[in-house]
Amino acid sequence: MLDATSPTCAACGAPLERVRYFPRQLITADDMRTEQHYVLERLKRHNRFLHGFGVVCGCQVVAAPTDASPWLVQICPGYAVAPPGDEIFSPDPVTFDLQTGVQAPDPCTVAWPCPPVPVGAANAQQLVGYLCIAHAECVTRPVRVHPAGCGCDQLDCEYSRIRDAYQLKLLWTLPPSHTAAKAWDSAWAATLTKSREVLRQGGLPVPPCMACSDDGWVVLATIAIPPTQGIGTQATKTPIASANISFLDRRVLLSTGALQVMTETFAGV
Repeated sequence: MLDATSPTCAACGAPLERVRYFPRQLITADDMRTEQHYVLERLKRHNRFLHGFGVVCGCQVVAAPTDASPWLVQICPGYAVAPPGDEIFSPDPVTFDLQTGVQAPDPCTVAWPCPPVPVGAANAQQLVGYLCIAHAECVTRPVRVHPAGCGCDQLDCEYSRIRDAYQLKLLWTLPPSHTAAKAWDSAWAATLTKSREVLRQGGLPVPPCMACSDDGWVVLATIAIPPTQGIGTQATKTPIASANISFLDRRVLLSTGALQVMTETFAGV
């Protein structure tokens, strides 16, 4: 059982509200957004508390250097769940330049609000970065807005759809959500180890809730940036290779199917 020194269970999020419909009710855009918010937040809360976060399948990172982009990597299609509970789905392969931060193709119609920060032009030693993915939304399908009456704004347009997408970024420190998750894993494992006798008697300690996090990044790979020789136009970059990519800091979230196969496999050992 958890002792008195265990951290207080903190449940993320606020109570949700949904629209109560009644006859002769005037439905506005705000009511429809409230309905969407309710459903989306319920799904995120389900993912966060019942499943956790991490890479569920795919999202392998492989070296794909070219003469023009020696630090280019390719991310394979896959599915992941972000720490806040957002689903991240990448249906097609995408390339990411570790030097410029450019991904192609870009699943969003709206560009990243800030320009990517390039890696330094010269580094005698290897830099270690964390290639991460996060959920993003894009507005799409612009439509003409009906005039208000005078016709003054008849040329105005609005986007009629919101597309689920994703974004990639190279971080130089491990995301706080992953650091907290590692601490949670260790604490829960220690609690289970101390509670073996209770488990034999049929009891099971209740785990604390994982720490709340607004950090939406999921680590796909830890990458050691190859050293660069020279400065300026004479700089020569060593192409990225498979040996520079590791998955030790990637958090894997096993699906029910994967857990079933793993259980059956280990049961037969």
